[in-house]
Amino acid sequence: MALIKLLMIVFVVFLYFLSTLPFLVLFKLAPNFTRKILNFYISFYSRLILIILRVKITIEGNFVDKRKNYFIVSNHLSYLDIFIISSRFPTSFVTSIEMKKTPLLGQIATLGGCLFVERRSRNNIKKEISEIDAALKDGLNVVVFPEAKSTNGEKVWDFKRSLFQSAINAETSILPLTLNYDRVNDLEVNLSNRDSLFWYDDMEFLPHIINLCKLKNIEMTIQVSELIENIHEECDSKILRDHAHNLVSTKYRPILK
Repeated sequence: MALIKLLMIVFVVFLYFLSTLPFLVLFKLAPNFTRKILNFYISFYSRLILIILRVKITIEGNFVDKRKNYFIVSNHLSYLDIFIISSRFPTSFVTSIEMKKTPLLGQIATLGGCLFVERRSRNNIKKEISEIDAALKDGLNVVVFPEAKSTNGEKVWDFKRSLFQSAINAETSILPLTLNYDRVNDLEVNLSNRDSLFWYDDMEFLPHIINLCKLKNIEMTIQVSELIENIHEECDSKILRDHAHNLVSTKYRPILK
């Protein structure tokens, strides 16, 4: 069964590449217009992958007006987070340059219209923020994982401040999401089984996704917090960061036992 799931995922990814390759030329001419189209492609294919993996998603919390676009922030536990959020919110993700270099995930991210940042380079951050500003001003949803890494689920780590400046520059409302993985193989997620879901530190991608395909089912919840609105140029990115972190972390269920 695991092999069948893996082959089905590979086939879906192949179809995705095949259907989006023609957009590479358009991407160079009109990147944000192309991202808007690609976001709906990857949203559709993300839903297919989640069906294959038998991931059940429950959404709780506040209503989201999907006619508007948002600067979305979330905790980060696994590459599954990308498929889960994308399946519900067609969006461009801000991710690290390391992700771009990861086999398979990097290609998916590039053709999914991701915005790549080198968080360790202060020289590039202003240019990268300006690209995020432009995406938001052009009406795209943009997702940021402000912990700047995927984690082991024991807590929501402190958020990085820098990218919140984009929400200020574009005067875009911030939508905080909290991801909780509830059950795997009909058992509550705990310290003994979390590594079958969470992908962090120096875990290798291929062995992890093979083990993921062995799972019978996964249940998770997206908690939608209230919007952080009335964003304008006089806002303080530190205050916005701390407020967003508080909203995300208070709804998170730590994996401690």
